[in-house]
Amino acid sequence: MDPTRFRLRHLNSESSHDGAAQEERVAARRGAIWMLVAAFSFACMAASAKLIPEVPNTEKVFVRSLISVVLTLLMLHGAGSRAIPKRPWMLMWRAFFGFLGLWAYFEAIDRLPLGTAVTIYNMTPLFAAALGMLFLSERFRTMQILSLLVGLGGVALIKGLSPEVTWVGVGFALCTALASAIAYTLVRVLTRTEHPLTIVMAFAVVSLPLSLLAGWGSWRMPQGMEWVWLFALGITTQSGQVCLTKALQSLRASRATQIGFVGVIFAMLLGIPLGDGIPGMAQLAGAGLIFWSLHLGRQRVTKELSR
Repeated sequence: MDPTRFRLRHLNSESSHDGAAQEERVAARRGAIWMLVAAFSFACMAASAKLIPEVPNTEKVFVRSLISVVLTLLMLHGAGSRAIPKRPWMLMWRAFFGFLGLWAYFEAIDRLPLGTAVTIYNMTPLFAAALGMLFLSERFRTMQILSLLVGLGGVALIKGLSPEVTWVGVGFALCTALASAIAYTLVRVLTRTEHPLTIVMAFAVVSLPLSLLAGWGSWRMPQGMEWVWLFALGITTQSGQVCLTKALQSLRASRATQIGFVGVIFAMLLGIPLGDGIPGMAQLAGAGLIFWSLHLGRQRVTKELSR
């Protein structure tokens, strides 16, 4: 073979590899941004739910789902055949666990300080990591484990358990974490074949009858500002679901939920006007640990993409 042609072929191969690696880095950064927006949206959702304690939680889920159906239908206009479900049964299971997690989350928020509820919810990465290894063939390396542990340490510092925390509230928060981890893992699989809005729509459509059945006979008509916060709850939840689904198209389940740790910081800040108080040194140190864990996780991703 001509040496010149061989060198040109070799250079083209290296250039193609570098281009693919660059595209993956860009996709990872885009996924991280989507996840940050999702975390902020979910923190706003939690704050909205906290402001309407008299409204039954199944009613909150119903209103949230109804708003989501309307918004998703508008967003689906133009998606065409891409939005046709290809794995209906998996979509239904994802929706069921999503409903269970959302309802349990509202129950936890009613019983716990906002920051504490979000803190316990952020045990989700431990469950998601285990599910990712079991069902998605995701390998866990030392740096990834370390970054998750550092992040969880920061979560614990930020809010920790306080005297007003009840075991019932903790139980609902843990149920939220487990159900969300299962839903995240299913979304990670579904994004390979389903349109993101199809996944969001399935969640809302399945949640409507489930919330009706679960809350039958206990609902009440919202009053005054409760309508405003219910609407805000629906909008922020929709935003969070769309952004989360887009994030999971580019990120591993464990990495995406790790970035979700930042939601604790958002909840801590939103909790100040709700009575949680101004963050102290422990909260600020915990926030620093969370951002350090994100840095450790980013280093691992960069090394893997550069190989």
